[in-house]
Amino acid sequence: MMENGLGKCCSALACVVGLLASPAAWAQDPAPPPADPGSAAPPAETTAPAPPAEPTATAPAADAGTMGTTAPVPPAPGTAEPVGEPKAEESPIASWFRFDADNLGLQLWAGAAHQLGPISLSSDIYITPLLGTAEFDIGPAFTAGPVTINPMIGFAFNFQTQQPAALVAPQLFTYIDVKPVYFESWILGSFSSMFNESIQNYFYSRDFLLFYPTDDFGIGPHLELTIDANEVVTAVDDPTTVGVDEGVVDDTGLSSLQLGGVIGLNYGTGNKLLLYLGYETQKESQLNDKLAGRFTFIHNF
Repeated sequence: MMENGLGKCCSALACVVGLLASPAAWAQDPAPPPADPGSAAPPAETTAPAPPAEPTATAPAADAGTMGTTAPVPPAPGTAEPVGEPKAEESPIASWFRFDADNLGLQLWAGAAHQLGPISLSSDIYITPLLGTAEFDIGPAFTAGPVTINPMIGFAFNFQTQQPAALVAPQLFTYIDVKPVYFESWILGSFSSMFNESIQNYFYSRDFLLFYPTDDFGIGPHLELTIDANEVVTAVDDPTTVGVDEGVVDDTGLSSLQLGGVIGLNYGTGNKLLLYLGYETQKESQLNDKLAGRFTFIHNF
């Protein structure tokens, strides 16, 4: 009797083991729990597959005038970046374009900043079509919080006379942006007598302060001055002095001092307008006690 009972138990145990090893038994088990977030394999589905989704309309490409203003299109299912693999970051080059219009005529600028390790290297090209000169400037920019200091050195060439025009150094540009106050200062020297003795060397400074009562409108004082650094005697046969009294000596010292005000306007995405109006206080200046002014447009890319 005990042997028959033991035989029946062994036979029942063999049947259970056989069922557990059978694929048919696994097919009747419920689906495994969903995978953890970020898992590459989706959970197994036990229901019938859903019908294919209707095709979605392709988002129209943004035109040049609305770039960056359209809503981002979400990625299609299955195309998202894998979790844990960060996207490679690009290092954009900060660049800008600018034009000024004042008593020197139209002036064109273009510049950029390249990050070289811990140093930001700034450079720009400055063109004065009326005078026929073009200038290239370069130097490092140092930033500490809201303060940026940018010393530079430049060289100018005159394409009308096909001769070097000036060594523009030293140059020091200072920018302080502590909202709602913005301060900007230019200090530079231009030395031309090494190439042409009849051209004045000078030191120049431009300084202004803007207070922004709103995010898009600023107003404040503006000062400009020019100091002549050498005496120049007008040559009789110098073609660049046509219309100037011959033999006149240009003395050293303060030759221009302009006092006035400036308005700053944020003018759309990346754009800024600066409107300066002042008064020339020096009779020896080219403006001869007249109003001075400048219109500036800047675009940051």
